[in-house]
Amino acid sequence: MKLLASKTYLEASQELKNRVCNGCGPEGLIGKIVPDNLVGADISEACNIHDWMYQEGEDKLRADLYFLANMIYLCTKKSRLLLPARALMAVHYFLAVHYGGEEYFVAENAG
Repeated sequence: MKLLASKTYLEASQELKNRVCNGCGPEGLIGKIVPDNLVGADISEACNIHDWMYQEGEDKLRADLYFLANMIYLCTKKSRLLLPARALMAVHYFLAVHYGGEEYFVAENAG
């Protein structure tokens, strides 16, 4: 398996990704306290894909579900001993962005 991402993300240059994506958490102070890892499993690429998909503004639910699936996938690449704790944290991340991320989602038809 590989990470789920939109075609535009996969085709984008690293320079463009760096302008759109900032790892986990929003810009500013709150973003600085949101970790890019779940008990040692680096999930920053899942966050970057999520940022990209939010910027595209096409499908918030798909972006959120890809985020959850990608976090779980990245958590399985580390020691499976901590997988239950990491998976629980991933679900918490998912719920936070799903229910609290509306203001960061750039709706395609927003005026």
